[in-house]
Amino acid sequence: MTASDYLFGSLALAIGLLPWVPASTRLARRLVPRWNGPESALAACLIGITGVIVVAELLGLVSGIRRWPFALTSAVVAALVARLGVAAAPAQTRRLRLPRERGAQIMLGCVAVCVMATTASLIGRDAAVLQTGPLDTDSIHYHLTQAAHLVQTHSDVHLHHSASSDGTVFYPYDVELLDAIAMLGPHPDLAVFGLNLLFGWLALLACWVIGARWSAAAPALAAGAAVIALPIVSQASTGPGLNDIPAMAFVLAALGCLAAAGREWPGEVAVAGLALGLAAGTKLDALPIAALMAVAAVIAAAGHRARTALALFAPAMLAGGFWYVRDWVTVGTPVPDTNLTVAGHGFHVVPYPEVKPYAFSVAHYLGNASVIRHWFAPGLRVVWTDLWPVVLLLLVAGVVLAVLFETTLFRRLLGVAVVIAFAVYLVTPTTAMGSDGQPLLFATNTRYVLPLLAVAAVLAATASVLRRFAVPVTVALTALMVALLGLGSLPQPVDYTAGVAGAVLVATAVAWLGAVRSVQGLGRLRVLFVAALALAAVGGGAAIQRSYLHHRYAGPSALEQLFRTVGGYQHQRIGVAGHGFQYGFFGPHFSNTVNYVGVSAPSRAFDGPTSCPALIDTLTRLRDDYVVLEPLPVENTDRLAGWIAAIPRVRVVFSNDAGTVYQLPAVITGAGCATVSPT
Repeated sequence: MTASDYLFGSLALAIGLLPWVPASTRLARRLVPRWNGPESALAACLIGITGVIVVAELLGLVSGIRRWPFALTSAVVAALVARLGVAAAPAQTRRLRLPRERGAQIMLGCVAVCVMATTASLIGRDAAVLQTGPLDTDSIHYHLTQAAHLVQTHSDVHLHHSASSDGTVFYPYDVELLDAIAMLGPHPDLAVFGLNLLFGWLALLACWVIGARWSAAAPALAAGAAVIALPIVSQASTGPGLNDIPAMAFVLAALGCLAAAGREWPGEVAVAGLALGLAAGTKLDALPIAALMAVAAVIAAAGHRARTALALFAPAMLAGGFWYVRDWVTVGTPVPDTNLTVAGHGFHVVPYPEVKPYAFSVAHYLGNASVIRHWFAPGLRVVWTDLWPVVLLLLVAGVVLAVLFETTLFRRLLGVAVVIAFAVYLVTPTTAMGSDGQPLLFATNTRYVLPLLAVAAVLAATASVLRRFAVPVTVALTALMVALLGLGSLPQPVDYTAGVAGAVLVATAVAWLGAVRSVQGLGRLRVLFVAALALAAVGGGAAIQRSYLHHRYAGPSALEQLFRTVGGYQHQRIGVAGHGFQYGFFGPHFSNTVNYVGVSAPSRAFDGPTSCPALIDTLTRLRDDYVVLEPLPVENTDRLAGWIAAIPRVRVVFSNDAGTVYQLPAVITGAGCATVSPT
């Protein structure tokens, strides 16, 4: 990448994103005038994120997801939104004071530990990935692949398949759209790093708002930090592209807004609707708990239920409904991998025949002691550490304390919502994915339960019967957070040295900015300090960009070698079969067109070729220059290898354990199909 690309990309992102800071803040003052401090900041964050996403979605309808069209359109829309808002009243200078009570000091110390530890773990994961490039399975399979496809096609209308018989193409992609916006900046993906850190902070802010409304701010924040500290999150889910932390952040933000909302202020409920929509538009796993929280809010709003329902639904559709409408228009159902029929009427499911033999649910094994002993318990030890019984106890405690001991209807209904959402998780296909009796992906797919676990943890931390024990509860949850971070042993690398250093730098900058703000007559110094930070960020980012591009997919692993080889091509059409790890093939300029070798069936399913002649027809239609065959036994890639090798004048240009790259002739014929087995 050139210096000009870095500078122009950074400038474009600044023009497109920074105007939303004052715009969302002004609109928040109009919509939620009773809120201030953390509550107002939470509302502004939700408004700003929604604004950016909606602008990009609308531009995508006209193939406008491009660097400068997005930057200029976003800035104009932000200016219009700012005119709808309210200017801030003159700020009164307030000195920062530490609490004098011993208990308050202890809780403040725990909050500092939780925020610093969360920040360090998230920065540390990004710092480690900066030394290799994104390699986590889900990111390179579909999260970042979908984002790269959005950037390459400039459109959010066209479906991009990353595997055969795979439902990921129909997922909601709010966060992947944000990734695409980040990719419009310095190429290829530097700005994507750090998004999970921002969403981690948003989750902690939401926990603080929830706790403050229920007189337990510190315990609530510690509970949220403990969930983020789970290895399945702190080690496996913080790499660029993964959306578990954003989903939790939006669910917690919705709960915070609902907890702070008053019946006489529909604007407050509307902001909660934005958060619910963002959660549903981020991850299908968040849809059940988001919908159930909305139902709980409507039921609890006695006398105002119709207004509450409307105030929730309309903003939710704005923030997260786009992808469901797109799927409805494209394939005839808003949730293609879910059977929404009653007595044969309704929305039919898109079949996934290759996945179905492995798509077992957790409920399928609940009576199987052997599977529980040999697969479930060891899996939980890996992704939740040896303290997994404590984590489950936290989930149960949140439900029991809410349902049996709370006096407010809304909190009791939230407990019921967690129970129902957990039941949905138990019966969801692929939660125990694998061969019958061998749920290999159970541990990995505990991600599905994270949004409702976050709600349950916060409910437990803010339980009314525990408020007199706020100090020991905060200390216990902070200790749990530290233990979970310390006991995590997943193979994903985390550079804790860089993470701690980054957390200290962030804390120092925030402390200096707070000190400058708290002293009268230092307005000019504050401006100079912010300008210095901006220049340091640009200069430091340029150095990080150079180092990152030097290390990106330069390692010795087979997958990195494969990505380095194919990603080095320019303006080529790349067909992929097998694993479907596509992201690295787009190249650093996103100039390569990448597709999965398959065909859409009349049922709207997407399947790989089932015979050599079918493969020839598919490759002829796709007009690929290369085919990358990534080994995957369930896809019968050995059979595909024989069919591809039988193509006259096909040439193997690279091969290792991660895949084989075939260069295809200009004219593909099926003359060699008669020489290979049809099965």
